[in-house]
Amino acid sequence: MTSSTARTPNGLDLTYHQIPPGERLALSARPEQETALVLLSGRLTTALHGTVETIERTDPFTQPASGWHLPPGLDAALIAGPHGAEAVEVHAPVTGAPPAAKGITAITAPKREVRGSGSFERHVTTLLTPPQTSGLLLGETLALDGRWSTYPPHRHQHSNPPAETALQEVFAFRVRPSSGFGVLVTYDETVRDASSTVITDTSLAAVPHGYHTIAAAGGHDLYYLWAAHGDSDTHLAMHTDPAHAWLLDS
Repeated sequence: MTSSTARTPNGLDLTYHQIPPGERLALSARPEQETALVLLSGRLTTALHGTVETIERTDPFTQPASGWHLPPGLDAALIAGPHGAEAVEVHAPVTGAPPAAKGITAITAPKREVRGSGSFERHVTTLLTPPQTSGLLLGETLALDGRWSTYPPHRHQHSNPPAETALQEVFAFRVRPSSGFGVLVTYDETVRDASSTVITDTSLAAVPHGYHTIAAAGGHDLYYLWAAHGDSDTHLAMHTDPAHAWLLDS
């Protein structure tokens, strides 16, 4: 099995797994953390509630997400199908009230929501929010054919609800075709101070603070699973960079 992990300072971590056919992935119990597992492609099978449950997905670009959410203290064992599987495992500290469900529950994707327009149109699916979770927010975004996403640049750094909440974030990326790339831009004050990170297929990133925005290279599609978590805030309220907020009205 091949795995890689991205973490934030507040204890949120995301691990991308490439699981060979027939191999076992153990989701261990974490008493102070909740866990989510999202299948990106392939097949996974587990025994839950006295029955065998199997989920399948061709790829994250054409099919909706499925997976499981585990409240604190629960574990599960997953077996990859005959062609293997790729999946993302997320852990977040317990922040608010315990999750509504006391047992392991299935993650099912609602219809994708179209946000933005033109060169920054993207499709967003929110998979988990409280009260399904204690504080973990989880979702997927798809930016097609060179479009920008998480745009205009925004942050969620300061706890000042309802205007803004303080959440740190991690990402797992896929690029189609896989030879392509994208760019993650982050900055604290203005774009003149920005740093950039090249996104390649299966790469991970963490954004613990500051404004951020993401773009796919022309002719390529960009997918990312995102997970966000705050020390006290349990909902997302974004502050758009005032220099670019006019785009929200365009």
